[in-house]
Amino acid sequence: MSIINHKSIKMKKLLLLTILFPILGFSQFASSSYITLNDGMEDAYLQIEKLWSEYHKEAVKRGHKNSWSIWKVDPTGYEDKIEKSRIPHFMIVETFDTKEQMDEEFARYDEKGLAEIRALIKKKLKGKMSSSKIDKILSMNVQKERRGYLHQGIAGTPLTGGSLKPGDKMQVAPMEQLQDDYEKFETEFYRKIFLDNIMKGNHRWWGFTKIIGRSDNALTFNTHAAWNIGIEGKELEFPQDFASQKIMEITDTARKMYNPTTYELVYRVE
Repeated sequence: MSIINHKSIKMKKLLLLTILFPILGFSQFASSSYITLNDGMEDAYLQIEKLWSEYHKEAVKRGHKNSWSIWKVDPTGYEDKIEKSRIPHFMIVETFDTKEQMDEEFARYDEKGLAEIRALIKKKLKGKMSSSKIDKILSMNVQKERRGYLHQGIAGTPLTGGSLKPGDKMQVAPMEQLQDDYEKFETEFYRKIFLDNIMKGNHRWWGFTKIIGRSDNALTFNTHAAWNIGIEGKELEFPQDFASQKIMEITDTARKMYNPTTYELVYRVE
């Protein structure tokens, strides 16, 4: 009679998930751009991004990036971060395998590159939208401010529950490192908690990134970020043993966590 090793089966399932869904869900490097719009410009902005999605599809196809997505911002939770007039309306996330790939893609956004992108969009939409209408949409002045961050993936879990789709929600918790060993709290302790919750069906995905660059107008308090995609109606379970409780008690001495903010997926290209 064979003895079933449930722990081994569980680990094999986890390994399979890791193979199917690359770690971090958004690759090893990513950019996040926060867009604050001029009043009444949300529909116009989405028209612009709908056109730009034609370029991003081609960029993914050519291997210039892994994915591009736009998320609508829930303004709740921004009170401790920025003045009301600068709260973003949308977040754009672009993902890459390497920093070189990321740098090369953003180098394409110069004057010459933007002209080539506009020409590509017109080619893709030939017969569907006139060249003059595309020019008119792309020339609209919709943005009040754009702030950007570059992220390096430090740790993550598999993404479960299938591919992301419009309407899916994600939370991002900005972190401020207070101790040199802070990253170990996330990579060696909290990652295991989220993995366990994913195996129990309580959570879809967790990622942890370090900010390695930011625009001149970006906020400066955040050094890291925790990214989470939950499951509606499910709650995270945290260990109750003595050692785990003590680690959770001292986490606040290693980092300061700001209010998490919520985002709803609008478009995604991968």
